[in-house]
Amino acid sequence: MKHEKLILGKDAKVLRQKAKAVLFEDIGTEKLGDVIAKMKKALHTEEDGVAIAAPQIGESLRIFIIKGVIISKQAEDLVFINPELVKTSKKNKKMEEGCLSLRYLYGKVLRHEKVTISAYNEHGKKITRGASGLLAQIFQHEIDHLNGILFIDKAEEVRDVPPLSFVFFGSSQLSKYVLEELERAGHVPIMKIASAKAPLPKLPEADLFIVASFGKILPREVIDMPKYGSLNVHPSLLPELRGPSPIQNLILQNKNPGVTIIKMDDKMDHGPIVAQEKVSVIPFPDHYDVLEEKLARAGGKLLVKIIPNLPKPIPQDNSRATYTKLVKKEEGLLNLEDDAQVNLRKVLAYSTWPGAYLLFKRKTGKEIRVVVKDAEVKEGKFTPTKVIPAGKREMDWQDFLRGN
Repeated sequence: MKHEKLILGKDAKVLRQKAKAVLFEDIGTEKLGDVIAKMKKALHTEEDGVAIAAPQIGESLRIFIIKGVIISKQAEDLVFINPELVKTSKKNKKMEEGCLSLRYLYGKVLRHEKVTISAYNEHGKKITRGASGLLAQIFQHEIDHLNGILFIDKAEEVRDVPPLSFVFFGSSQLSKYVLEELERAGHVPIMKIASAKAPLPKLPEADLFIVASFGKILPREVIDMPKYGSLNVHPSLLPELRGPSPIQNLILQNKNPGVTIIKMDDKMDHGPIVAQEKVSVIPFPDHYDVLEEKLARAGGKLLVKIIPNLPKPIPQDNSRATYTKLVKKEEGLLNLEDDAQVNLRKVLAYSTWPGAYLLFKRKTGKEIRVVVKDAEVKEGKFTPTKVIPAGKREMDWQDFLRGN
């Protein structure tokens, strides 16, 4: 999505000036509030941005803002007015940096591992905050901005990494989550192909094709079209669980959840591994849709990490490969004589489709199909908790039993 460019580029003179201190009596005024609002707007137009300094929007004022999500998902943006570093650690570390005003330039900058900052917030309250890791790095980077210093002045191994152009293939909910993570980080495809049923359109020249749960096998000539080939996001730790139903089988077989990105070849889920990551899912197992989203978003974030500098692919160990099959509707049938955990895992694995179900015999002798939406295991016994009887709405299992 295109948006108004609010952040100044590296040639802007204001970025090379030492910013002016904000008068205490100006804090909380409408005028300063407008500057802060403009800074927040500019910051949030950049999905991959974490912080912004006032000179980056043309205001020579000693203010910077950090996105609240850097601290926690619910946190509001943090505003620092007239910030000063009051304490720094002796330990230093070279850290990878970029900047919204120097798009696609990256380099390693020597930073203090820990710092303490003193500043005013937007309400005029004096604050002192210690930081380590990424937050300490952000504090130092932004104060450099306020002093007319850009990270390239200090960086080593500066390199230009323009974004790769790519076509995205995906026809499922999993695909949507992967694409959301890519676009959130500023990686927008030049073409999206969401229908596996329609014939492929004429494909543009691209650096890369990215495939995530696309319901059609792409021919080799398509896979090999892009400059760097085609990547596939697979929701398992390959070479385990190749094939069309990895998420269901993660649950059914109690496997460790994870995602793998491979460079595609002409065999299903066979290509060499470009990146792989275990994914923490607590509690595990969980319903299919929960696991699907967590794995898909992890896959999207892993793509964001590797796209700027694609790692060398490593061949899979084919001797360890296991395979999955398409799920058939009848596989959802529950047998109450089976192990309780087996039935629970069926409920979770098939909760989106085809649905785990019982064939329940009513007091009248008539047998009906009852979809089990949720269940529990207590003292080794499997018990449905939420069900949908044929022709009815979802209800509690105990309510269903009372009426049948």
